[in-house]
Amino acid sequence: MERFSRFATRAPFAVILAFLAVTLLLGAGISRLEYDNSPESFVPPDLPAKKLLEEVRETFGAGDVAIAALEGEVWTPEALAALKDATLAVAEVPGVLRVTSLANAKRMEEVEGELWIEDLLPEDLTPEAIPAIRRYVESHPLYAGRLVSKDGRYAAVILEVDAGVDNLALNRGIEAALKAHWKGPVYLSGTPALSGYILETLRRDLLVQMILAALLIAVVLFFNFRSTRGVLLPLLTVSVALVWSLGLGGWLGFKLGSISSILPVVVLAVGSSFTLHVLNRFYHELATSKDRAEAILLAVRETGLGVLVSALAAGAGLAALYTSSVPQIKFFGVLAAFGVLVAFLAASLLAPAVLALLKNPRRLLDPERPDRVSRAMQRLAPVVAANRHRVLGLAAAFLLVMLLLATRVQVETSFLAYFPKDAPPRVATELIDRVFGGTETLQIVVQGDLKDPELLRALYAFEERAKAIPEVGSAVSIADILREIHKALTGRYGLPDTPEAVAQELLLYQLSGDPETLTQFITEDASEALITVQIRSLPSRALEALTERLRTEAEATIAPHAEAVRFTGTTVLMLEVMRLILHDQYVSLALALVLVAFFNALLLGSVRVGLVSVIPLALTIAGQFGLMGLFGFPLDSATALIAAIAIGVGDYSVHIIVRYLEELRKGRTPEAATETSLFVSGRAVFFTALAIGGGFMALLFSGFAPIRTFAELMGFTVGATALFALTALPAALLVWVRRYRKEAGNHA
Repeated sequence: MERFSRFATRAPFAVILAFLAVTLLLGAGISRLEYDNSPESFVPPDLPAKKLLEEVRETFGAGDVAIAALEGEVWTPEALAALKDATLAVAEVPGVLRVTSLANAKRMEEVEGELWIEDLLPEDLTPEAIPAIRRYVESHPLYAGRLVSKDGRYAAVILEVDAGVDNLALNRGIEAALKAHWKGPVYLSGTPALSGYILETLRRDLLVQMILAALLIAVVLFFNFRSTRGVLLPLLTVSVALVWSLGLGGWLGFKLGSISSILPVVVLAVGSSFTLHVLNRFYHELATSKDRAEAILLAVRETGLGVLVSALAAGAGLAALYTSSVPQIKFFGVLAAFGVLVAFLAASLLAPAVLALLKNPRRLLDPERPDRVSRAMQRLAPVVAANRHRVLGLAAAFLLVMLLLATRVQVETSFLAYFPKDAPPRVATELIDRVFGGTETLQIVVQGDLKDPELLRALYAFEERAKAIPEVGSAVSIADILREIHKALTGRYGLPDTPEAVAQELLLYQLSGDPETLTQFITEDASEALITVQIRSLPSRALEALTERLRTEAEATIAPHAEAVRFTGTTVLMLEVMRLILHDQYVSLALALVLVAFFNALLLGSVRVGLVSVIPLALTIAGQFGLMGLFGFPLDSATALIAAIAIGVGDYSVHIIVRYLEELRKGRTPEAATETSLFVSGRAVFFTALAIGGGFMALLFSGFAPIRTFAELMGFTVGATALFALTALPAALLVWVRRYRKEAGNHA
């Protein structure tokens, strides 16, 4: 660290120019950043369910499903004409593959032994024709309650959209097309629509939260240093780190999703603490009659070890997220760890270089002066020393209670959970769930001889059982198409009795002029069929239970007659994300704690010190999950980061350890070393906690409910880590680390 400071003070212009050049180079990558919050962005590319979904899209031409509900009296000539215009307009929106509504629905009938298929709505629609059309629709199992509500107050427009399209632009295009022709309220939902709404909120929140976090951190820095440079220099170093981090993401082709809205605040909050500690020591040395060059040298040398250990711990905690199977979490971990390490580099090189070029401030304030905070720390030291065993006992009890509460934490991956109850996307989803039976789709691929009447009857039996479940709105397959054909030809619902009859009816339908409809449900060789189940938006656990129930029904009814029955769809993908998050949480958390203990032990020259150093982190992380279990906060894509970020923001307690060990090396007693470390470093820990906590409070203004929950938990995290660093950590040092000799590489 001393070499860093000497180089920075001797060649400040070279250091500044080097940082400027790299900042411009990496910063150019920011313009290459793209956004993606689709379900596919959360799952690894080799996931079987994802591969199957891609096969379904290629085989059946299926896309992700969005649903629009158009409110108003449907059964009038004017409304149906408007619906027809809206349907035609929305079909032209880029990214829309297929549109289904009453406007382009078909009706089948037998005419002199031939199957006739014609438009449900004639070109010249008169009021007198509407009652007959309405009766037909209300008796049609594929139309009633699916394309129009039972009370005739809502018309549905079902859209299949390209999975690779920009969902934000898609939402805007769909809403504009519908509202241009339909004069009543329009409600848009479905997974692609919710993803688009999330991206819209992300783009709006990202800049606002970044500016707000910087302002809150600046306020804390001003109260600490009472100077302009004390505010601007830490913000300069973290701004550089943020540009490098986002720019690297752009050059590597990373795509930003809902998790990415946390990234700027993490880098700003965690990174600002490094320069804060360097400046604290710099002002202290300057106030004790050191010249500027010597003050910079001592500041970096004396605080450098603590800053380095803290940076490596933060980087390790965040980099451990790279072990996650969820791509968005993986990419977040890489960029956040890189940003934190760049913030350390900037604090160790760029900050000293800038300080070397500035004149000494006119008014010198010693951050280690005995102000109210320092005096409070001074009074705390003897209390902790006298009650060290009691403090550790209380910490152990807290750990046990929080671990027990943590067993109640549930995983949640529903996109709907991102929005407050009064948010338009959530209002739309709940309305469509209520009126049309669901906004999410489950796709079931059935392999076998689809001309076999037994298999077709099994498909229909499964659909009937599925639709009997309250959370299921509809289920559609080739069996329904054949039943409609059979009714048109015979006057009664049913399925053909022989494979030859099945083939004959399918051929009649193809010759009728609407062969494309069949390709949505069955392959040309009749070896595969697709069942689409429309379900309500549910919490992840309820959705998992529903999916398992449907699997059981499919195994009981379809599997005995088929070669294979496989489930996929965005619903299945998000359930896989739930399982991945739960599994990865344990792996990344364990790895992060091990890495922190290892780095601390390596750099501080003591295995025992390394183990003691993770006590505040372990207590804080247990407290996080305990509170989540106590108050019902779910483990989702945002709160899944909480433990790793806790390690990133929480290892500032190492500054207490470094100062304590420094005092032991001087020959002072452990009790005296504790008093000095709390008096000097405790104040820095206090203001670091305020700065980091202030930065994370900017997330309380997020449009995402999980990120606001994340911010609330981070408020606890920052406060708890500071509390444990000032109480449990000194108590543990007094009990287990009473002598220290780094030169010998051991301790007692």
